[in-house]
Amino acid sequence: MADMIPETEPFVRAAVKAKPALLRQDEAGVSLQSRMRYLVYAPFKAAVQRGTGLKTSTRLGGPSEEGATLAALARGPFLIVLDGLDECDNKDEVQELIDGMLTFFDDNPSIPLRVFITSRVEQHIQSHLDVPGVRLDNLVDHCSDDDIVTFLNVLFKNETRRNPVIRAYISEHGEWPSPKDRRKLVKHIAGSFIFASTVFRFIMSTADSGSSATPMDRLPLALKMNPGLDGLYTQTLARSEHLPHFPDIISTIALLEVPLPTSGIAELLGISTYEVVNVLSRSSTPPSATFLPPKVDLAVSLHIHVSMSGSTFVACNVNSYIANMR
Repeated sequence: MADMIPETEPFVRAAVKAKPALLRQDEAGVSLQSRMRYLVYAPFKAAVQRGTGLKTSTRLGGPSEEGATLAALARGPFLIVLDGLDECDNKDEVQELIDGMLTFFDDNPSIPLRVFITSRVEQHIQSHLDVPGVRLDNLVDHCSDDDIVTFLNVLFKNETRRNPVIRAYISEHGEWPSPKDRRKLVKHIAGSFIFASTVFRFIMSTADSGSSATPMDRLPLALKMNPGLDGLYTQTLARSEHLPHFPDIISTIALLEVPLPTSGIAELLGISTYEVVNVLSRSSTPPSATFLPPKVDLAVSLHIHVSMSGSTFVACNVNSYIANMR
């Protein structure tokens, strides 16, 4: 926020100095709601009040208040996006976050700030958001095909620009993918951006996989891919099975009750940390199921994106694939 709204930076710094635990991610840290309160709400409110002289707890009434609010809104309202709120495991913390958010806006009705939340329908979320002042939209019946078309067009355009094989194919055979194949892709993807991204990575994964198949060869295979991703996960794992210690590393992660860092997995198996990282980095092509954490000293576990259909089957498929290897 300090990058987007520089006026908030001194207030953010002051909050961190007063409460260093705000930056802790472990159990010694503070709740998500406390972070929002001290690192977002309070700094934003202080910056608005300093810049406009507006008391954000005052509802619009006189001309001077309205003018101050309009001055603030000239640079906003500012928007915070909370994407996939249902993916947070701690339901109590999610409810606390929502309650804190509603309280903040009740106390500061004129503040030029909005929060946009995306989530599946979950009782602990919907029940807390179904209140006056919150607009709920059901997107189940919303057709996102036009958005998928735009998304794929950008992806293919960027890849064509950097991939000489695709450019050579186009110069000889014309547009790729063809309009017909693009329509097939959009229909097969069925509105899922996660699946669209995964399919695209599968089509373009030849450089990393060592396969002789070109993106043009893999496109027809992608059109046969099960939206549940079972085939894709098998192919992704198969691409890495030749690596040293692959079965031991992947099966260990699949069976872990408590996530371990890569160094812990290495120690458990009696191998080097870099060997664990090598296997994980090559086994994480689908963005909906990843093994490798952003830092090698963080805990590793099998993550299945909850928005994907058949995710339980995919998790089982990882284990059955390893069993078949043995």
